[in-house]
Amino acid sequence: MRYYKDISDGYFLAIGTGNGGTEITQSEYDEIMAVIRNKPQPAEDTDYLLKDDLTWEAYHVEPSPEPDPDPEEALSILLGGVEA
Repeated sequence: MRYYKDISDGYFLAIGTGNGGTEITQSEYDEIMAVIRNKPQPAEDTDYLLKDDLTWEAYHVEPSPEPDPDPEEALSILLGGVEA
């Protein structure tokens, strides 16, 4: 089986099996997977990127915007909570 890693600008994009990226040994693949399985828990505004030296780099994550209300919710808001 062929194992590979895909790295760009010093960060892992992917690892896997098959035809992709730069070929690596199964041992290297297993080592990288062990690091991935032990990724630090992300916080509300922080996540982590895996660097090519197998260390994690924290980065700031912008919170997701509130979803737009559906049409019925929007009408209720416009009418001040009065049923249409």
